[in-house]
Amino acid sequence: MKLLILQQAEQQTLRDMGVFHPHPRVRIRAQAIVRLSQGLTLQQTANEFHVHLNSIEAWRQRWNKQGLMGLYEGRHTGRKRKWTAEQQEALRALAQADGGSANSLLRTLAQTEGLPAISQETARRYLHEMQFSYKRYRYSLKKSIHRKLSARLHG
Repeated sequence: MKLLILQQAEQQTLRDMGVFHPHPRVRIRAQAIVRLSQGLTLQQTANEFHVHLNSIEAWRQRWNKQGLMGLYEGRHTGRKRKWTAEQQEALRALAQADGGSANSLLRTLAQTEGLPAISQETARRYLHEMQFSYKRYRYSLKKSIHRKLSARLHG
């Protein structure tokens, strides 16, 4: 059994976090640390919170090493970007110079630079992150109906 010994201030802070913290995972971790300090075993705590025993052990170890900061989520890195910063900069330069749709920019870059293929949505996301905006050009239905009606009346 891995008994945690908490000071009164730590116990009160963890109880408050277990009730009032906005993130549910942090609340569960804080409550689990309090339950471990009350003498529950790792398995009993895991059963109470419906998590795996290894999760409780990881939370306990992070509490011992990092304190309160160990209860928070780490950074989720996700998938690496397909294009490097230099390749994205080439897209920015082309968009500033020529403009056009994301698809036309991709075609131009594929012919000139020989960059790895990315989807049109990825190119749009890159452009949006670079503060470029996309405006869809189309005829207004009101204007086209008005033109047809006026042509019939005057024609």
